[in-house]
Amino acid sequence: MPSAWLIGPLVIKSSLVIQIVSLGMGLVWFGFTSPFSKTETKKRLDEVGNLLIAFVISLFIGKIIINFSTFINDPLAILAYPSDSKAFYIAFLFTGLYAKIKIVKGSQHFFALLFSWINVFFAASFVYEFVQIIWGSSVHTWGYLGLLFVFLIIIISLQGQLPIEMLVFIAVLGWSAGQWLLSIFSNTTVFQFNLHPWFYGIICIGSIFLIIYKRKVKS
Repeated sequence: MPSAWLIGPLVIKSSLVIQIVSLGMGLVWFGFTSPFSKTETKKRLDEVGNLLIAFVISLFIGKIIINFSTFINDPLAILAYPSDSKAFYIAFLFTGLYAKIKIVKGSQHFFALLFSWINVFFAASFVYEFVQIIWGSSVHTWGYLGLLFVFLIIIISLQGQLPIEMLVFIAVLGWSAGQWLLSIFSNTTVFQFNLHPWFYGIICIGSIFLIIYKRKVKS
């Protein structure tokens, strides 16, 4: 696969095209496998779509913050800068704040939204990593592909048998712990972003505190 396509004055990277297609496949996957009603599934898909848009915008804001001096001197030059892990962390934080302020309406809604996002994210990541293997673009992706496959199967198998909150806990804890372990032996990525093991550690610990808080609220 070519690394980029030239369309008029635009240079479109192949990785970006694969990401967009993968996310589209993730949305389709959740549309078919959702345990919610058709009406609620549509609402969850709209919310996940809004989160994706918020993340992309936040990613661009992250690039500006990291390369602020360049942005002041030549604003258009910032478009040529790739989004790195620092921009990802900023986008992750801003998107979380956006979801908390604009979308989430109570803990039940939060877990339903997070469950929907996890399904889309896992499926999209699986497609993305699979394409990377097919085109020989990555040598470190087999472990991650296996991890995603296992948790996609677990989520599908346990839907209807476990509460949404528990499925979210299993998925987030398992994914973050799995990525942390993989990072010890090889390079780990989330789409094209090389994330530090501490990020997975924070997500892992956060999922534990989240389920403890949920149980305390119930009791």
